[in-house]
Amino acid sequence: MKKLPNFVKWIIILAALAAMGWMMWAVNDRASRVEMPAPDNTFGIYRTADSNQ
Repeated sequence: MKKLPNFVKWIIILAALAAMGWMMWAVNDRASRVEMPAPDNTFGIYRTADSNQ
């Protein structure tokens, strides 16, 4: 890496950052389309809006 010019090093760094940004966007886009099930309140640990506590 010592013989590469600085602009080539910056291009590599920017390409890596762009790839990471694209992956974060892709994961977030996919996660936003997943429908999550309602929480299981078997043990009554979640409060509800109409609770008087």
